[in-house]
Amino acid sequence: MLEMHCPDVNLLQECEDGFIAIEAINRYHPDIVFMDIEMPGMNAFDTLQKLDKIEFQVIFTTAYDQYAIKAIKFSALDYLLKPIDADELIAAVDKASEQKVQVQQVQLQQLQHSLQNPDSDFKLMISTNEGPYFIPTDDILFAEGQNNYTHFHLSRQRKLVASKTLLEFENLLSDHGFMRVHKSFLVNIKYVERYLSKNGTLLLTNGNEVEVSRRRKDEVLNSLFNR
Repeated sequence: MLEMHCPDVNLLQECEDGFIAIEAINRYHPDIVFMDIEMPGMNAFDTLQKLDKIEFQVIFTTAYDQYAIKAIKFSALDYLLKPIDADELIAAVDKASEQKVQVQQVQLQQLQHSLQNPDSDFKLMISTNEGPYFIPTDDILFAEGQNNYTHFHLSRQRKLVASKTLLEFENLLSDHGFMRVHKSFLVNIKYVERYLSKNGTLLLTNGNEVEVSRRRKDEVLNSLFNR
């Protein structure tokens, strides 16, 4: 598929397991490594931990969704589900070619921490102009989408801006108590104090009001009553 769809990629070696992969990485110093999560002998995460330096982009591949995939998503790392789609492969290669290795090193550290501490909550990686932030989901009150940017309103009056759409974060946070209440707003339900029917807004514990769309009103109120 790489030869067919990504002709600029020069394939250096295919490796049967993590041990051979480590030898090949140390020999060739690749720009990108496609790494299956489950491999004979060592999985992808054990393999990465045994490397002295990670000076390449990692794109994980796997045949099924699992705990590790959730951690990968929260760390904003790239992965491809098998059977691999050609368009997704091209997009992953393009993204890897543009991303800075230093950013991914931080992402991998966060991923490894999440996997080593399965009882702890995942931290959401929010990439900003100042660099990546790893934010516990409980610190996020609500997120506001503006075109291709998402503005995060955090506890202690903090704010962060990410160059991703609100929909991308909705897909990550919907299983963590967040609800889309308006085309422009994603709210952490635990911080909702009450619904103001006169204004059609949700009053949050920090005093902010977030607009609820008429189309989503019934769904939002049902979620609030049943939490």
